[in-house]
Amino acid sequence: MKYIYLCIVLCSFLFSNAQTTITGTVKSAVDNTPLPYVNIKTEHNKGTTTDENGNYSITLFSVNETLTFSFVGYKTQTISVGDKTVINISLKEDEAALDEVVITALGLERDTKELGYAVQAIKSKSLTQVKTVNFLDNLQGKLAGVTVTQGATGVGSTSKITIRGEASFSNNNPLFVVDGVPINNETVFNFTNEAAAGFQEIDFGNGAMEVNPDDVASVTVLKGPSAAALYGTRASNGVIVIETKDGSNKKGLGISFNTSIFVDTAFKLPDFQNKYGQGNSGEFEFVDGLGGGVNDLITYSWGPRLNAGLLIPQFDSPVELANGTFVRGGDTSLYSGLSITETPFVSHPDNLKDFYETGVTTINNIAISNGFDSGNYRLSFTDLRSEGIIPGVNLDRQTIFAKLNFKPSDKTEVNTSISYINSNSDNRPSNGYGSENVNYALVAWGPRSLNINSLKDYWQPGLEGTQHFSFNYTYFDNPYFTLYENRNSFVRDRVFGNVSLKQQLTKNLSVTLRTGMDYSTETRQLRRAYSSNRFANGAYAEHDVTFREVNTDFLINYKNQFEDFSLDMYLGGNRLDQNASTKQSQTVNLAQPGIYNLNNAASPIEVFQFKSQKRINSFYGIAKLGYKDYLFLDITGRNDWSSALATPFSVDGTSFFYPSVSSSFILSNVTELPTVFSFAKLRASIAQVGNDTGAYQTSGAFVSQTPFNGQPTFSNQDFIPNSNLKPELTTSYEVGTDVRFFKDRLRFDFTYYNATTEDQIISLPVPVSSGYNQQVVNGGEVNTQGLEIILGATPVETDNFNWNTTFNFASNRSVIKDLPQADGRLTLAYSRIYDSANQTVWFQVEEGGRIGDIYGTGYQKNEDGEFLIDDNGRLIADNNLKKIGNYNPDFTLGWANNFNYKNWNMSFLFDWRQGGEIVSRTRALGTVGGQLAETAIRSEEGIVAQGVNVNTGQPNTVAVTAESYYRQFYDRNHEENNVYDASFIKLRQFSIGYTFNLKDGFLGLKEGADLSLSIIGNNLFAITENPHFDPEQLAVQGNGFVSGVEDMSYATTRSIGFKAGFNF
Repeated sequence: MKYIYLCIVLCSFLFSNAQTTITGTVKSAVDNTPLPYVNIKTEHNKGTTTDENGNYSITLFSVNETLTFSFVGYKTQTISVGDKTVINISLKEDEAALDEVVITALGLERDTKELGYAVQAIKSKSLTQVKTVNFLDNLQGKLAGVTVTQGATGVGSTSKITIRGEASFSNNNPLFVVDGVPINNETVFNFTNEAAAGFQEIDFGNGAMEVNPDDVASVTVLKGPSAAALYGTRASNGVIVIETKDGSNKKGLGISFNTSIFVDTAFKLPDFQNKYGQGNSGEFEFVDGLGGGVNDLITYSWGPRLNAGLLIPQFDSPVELANGTFVRGGDTSLYSGLSITETPFVSHPDNLKDFYETGVTTINNIAISNGFDSGNYRLSFTDLRSEGIIPGVNLDRQTIFAKLNFKPSDKTEVNTSISYINSNSDNRPSNGYGSENVNYALVAWGPRSLNINSLKDYWQPGLEGTQHFSFNYTYFDNPYFTLYENRNSFVRDRVFGNVSLKQQLTKNLSVTLRTGMDYSTETRQLRRAYSSNRFANGAYAEHDVTFREVNTDFLINYKNQFEDFSLDMYLGGNRLDQNASTKQSQTVNLAQPGIYNLNNAASPIEVFQFKSQKRINSFYGIAKLGYKDYLFLDITGRNDWSSALATPFSVDGTSFFYPSVSSSFILSNVTELPTVFSFAKLRASIAQVGNDTGAYQTSGAFVSQTPFNGQPTFSNQDFIPNSNLKPELTTSYEVGTDVRFFKDRLRFDFTYYNATTEDQIISLPVPVSSGYNQQVVNGGEVNTQGLEIILGATPVETDNFNWNTTFNFASNRSVIKDLPQADGRLTLAYSRIYDSANQTVWFQVEEGGRIGDIYGTGYQKNEDGEFLIDDNGRLIADNNLKKIGNYNPDFTLGWANNFNYKNWNMSFLFDWRQGGEIVSRTRALGTVGGQLAETAIRSEEGIVAQGVNVNTGQPNTVAVTAESYYRQFYDRNHEENNVYDASFIKLRQFSIGYTFNLKDGFLGLKEGADLSLSIIGNNLFAITENPHFDPEQLAVQGNGFVSGVEDMSYATTRSIGFKAGFNF
């Protein structure tokens, strides 16, 4: 018996020593939050997972075991147990692994290895590390083939985004989708005209700028038609898919707060000459700013030398009144016939620099999240306040965001998200050429003798509200008066969101219902004070803009596995209802100064109003087939019925079908590759997508006009409708490969695409005798070919230090293969000074040419490219349009770097655009006016123009005055000599910071917290040919944007700031 007892004791002893229970918690090394459901395995494949709070427990039979911790998006970590019984782990993010899962069309989550087309995604960290006021600006340089160009009117401007260049004659805007539902990204301008009267164009910003990056989890770009085909007639320009954050990352209550503060300064200002001041032919004397003095009508800087001891009457020189008080020379309404005291005629080299202010932008965000057994939620509030560098220009934006994911049962899931945004500004500056753009007064016609500080007190004494003070009363206004009194304010309220219900009917079958809405209302007020150049008696306009789009979807999903084959099928439908309206009511004369109300109108009230409705009904399907783990095939189809293609008498011709096929083959899962390869995939796709038209292109509509004798008037629209209009059709072929080396330390992705867009929707000119200006037709064919290369690498990776670098390269060309007219060029757009055809930059296409070709006039040259000079030493104008460039770059390259050393982190982003041209009106007008540095050389002997005599063929030897030479060579009527190479290399972003991991118990926090501090910068410097302005430019003409022209643009901003974040 004692032997049996001894054996029992011995076995118990051995068993108790062999079994060891290991416990611990697994957290994210990024934000110190617990990670639920982390896989934990021993080397003998015994395993467990962490619970909802990141805790785990596992029993081992040997202390010599190892534990392997793995979790999607994080680097796998293996730990030897030894004599430890508590093992806490912090898993580091794996940037390569994070890119493995992306959100694709219809909000479907896909593994990138399955995809037969190119997609690229960036995560929240990349969007919030260095924030921008316009969400789109933060995408530039980070995605291959995606080009973002900032607007030209400071904070709150529209940013233009294109994917894989421009291939359409009419619309190249991508579709934006948030949480599976499309949102509006249009820019709606005020009503204006091209004459030197009325309100100038005003950019009130684009819709996508109101997406709040603090609420974004990821941005996926569906670049080609294959990726975007499920969006049918809205897909030809690509899709930006935005997935918002939820509360699933945190079990239990989590709170985060972050703040960013930027100090903004002017990025680049024109290079001026400071040797000569106001006047012509070396002479100047101010009397009234209306031409009553010596050359005081036009504010050229061809006047006397500055800083030469001269005393000259000027606009800010004192005038003594009869009562012994003093006023300024420009206070012309307060005196008559009195002499203006002569004052020193000196330069003011920093007058434009002193005009721009130091802007301040603050962005504060607080978010509360919670994960619970049956779901999660996240609530967020963001407050953005920006005082721009342009005096009087600001933007305030408050965003409230809520998202709830809830599973009332194992088979039912409810998801909803909503964003409310209130945006407002006291003033949006006017665009383009004219007196309402202050650069017209400060750059084009701002004399180098101008003391900007003298203009800050902009009312004439005793005439406040009725007569402002300036240095010229003929062509423009005091710039401070323009910005502080002639304001363009707006208040915009917007709500977008969705709610979806998913029901699992069987193990393999589910159905999802979803509806989403984007609704916005905006009220604008355009105020013009008495004595304005364009409105002597003031003016006032109210502009109301409303937009609503509702998308309702259903989606049936069947998913099953048949041994080596997998099948995932979706069948669904969508109904889009879109309503848009805009109404501008205005008076161009006020009865009383300073009362901005339509009831104060002293002239008939004009009303410009437009409403549109559009509906698209759609059915679509997708079949995803997989064989083992290396061959995948996607087949999709979508049919759209668009009301924009119907007529009042017929709905025939409104149905269009868009198919796509894509496949991927994972070579590394089929054959044994050399050990240097860690992954290799080939992919290919073919697809057709459409580009729909706007409403009322197929049938006639009436347009309201200026009332006559107080009665409303209407006219036909200015184009002939086309009842047979079709959507543009793009057929695209794409091939690519994804190859990774050295355990994913080196990653290479290559894509080549070839797309042909047919049935372009264009407007052809028709004879004026027809009563119309143009006719809308289908015609024209454009072929676009391009390639994209993404090269990612992790050159260094140790326990304490890692370096990740990514290159995004893209190049494409869109060539015109066919046009509807028999011969000649077709005008797509133009940019002009007022309504002058002689001062117009044309964007035209011809067969064999490219989209983006720029046409203008210049000067006659011989066969060797030398200028022809007449006998008087002057250039000879050539008024025939010639191609002077193309605004598209030859290639773009973004280079992003991230460094991490222990708790330190640093990142920077370089952005390189090579090639393309830009026509500069700053150069044209600033040189004609004698303001820019190019005009500083003014020898008394004159200047001999380079070229040959038109009659003798010999080199020109006849000199002309410097003023005559520069005013002709840079003449704004001939654009050829005002073109710059638009290439640049820019340090887009920079950040360096440190994260403090605060231990459990800090401030009573049970799970600890982290505090991150960083210094950040945006738009820091650029290397470029042009010395006068930021090479990124977007001009406005009428109701649209124009690339390739710098049109008296405001300075962009350089931002340096500080960011702090606190998470617990």
